[in-house]
Amino acid sequence: MKDWIRGKLRARRANRLLQKEAVQTDLGFLFAGPEAMTSGVFEPKETAILTALLSDADKFVNVGANFGYYVCLAQSLGVPSVAVEPVPVNLEILHGNIARNGYGDNVTVFPNACGEAEGEAEIFGVGTGASLVKGWARNPESLAHKVPIRRLDDMVPAASVTSRTVFLVDVEGFELEVIKGADGILSREDKPIWLMETGLTDHRSEGGLNPQFEEVFTRVSQYGYEFYCVEQPDKPVTRDIIQESLERGVDLIGGINFLLVPVGHPVGHLFPA
Repeated sequence: MKDWIRGKLRARRANRLLQKEAVQTDLGFLFAGPEAMTSGVFEPKETAILTALLSDADKFVNVGANFGYYVCLAQSLGVPSVAVEPVPVNLEILHGNIARNGYGDNVTVFPNACGEAEGEAEIFGVGTGASLVKGWARNPESLAHKVPIRRLDDMVPAASVTSRTVFLVDVEGFELEVIKGADGILSREDKPIWLMETGLTDHRSEGGLNPQFEEVFTRVSQYGYEFYCVEQPDKPVTRDIIQESLERGVDLIGGINFLLVPVGHPVGHLFPA
């Protein structure tokens, strides 16, 4: 019964967002969505990093585009964009935000999730915390949707990716599966830059540290990437600190957003002071 009630309450909150009036943001676009996004306080460090990256980008790919906040940011800077979002309510709000700004000709929207192989899966919840991981952030099982799964490599051809392409992945615990479906992109000699929400600390129902973060790190690192934690950008993350964290049961990195760049790529100018 509690699960059913949580599901009804979260669905009601999502439906309220559908009725919200669009607001002119300080970032230069109209946006309907949560107040944090419309007021300019949403993820300030990530917004600053992406603004810097997008200033010279040739394409922006947002996996887990949600309501389209970062897609609209990219569009305000004139960057062709790909938005991937599977949740029906999120999609409706995303399309509305694209349309009200006249961005439709420059954005490709895929109404699916990304994973290792093509198929179908259940996604739980709505809004910014919806996840393909059961129990994530106490998302109610009663609020679930069947969604298609596609490989990122099949949606964004590797040949179309350059070192000026920017990927943003925010998939609430499903990032390892996304990476498994993006080998072609990751193996490019002309490597794009990624901003990814992942890490040792997350919202899994079982609690504890996330052991999959080490596999995410290993798979991406083998293609010649370094990880920088947005919260501690002074030096790259190492395998040693991940393994020590897992052994001690303490997150010694202390962040959930990471910049993934080719080894040796300068990053200091990307982080806000």
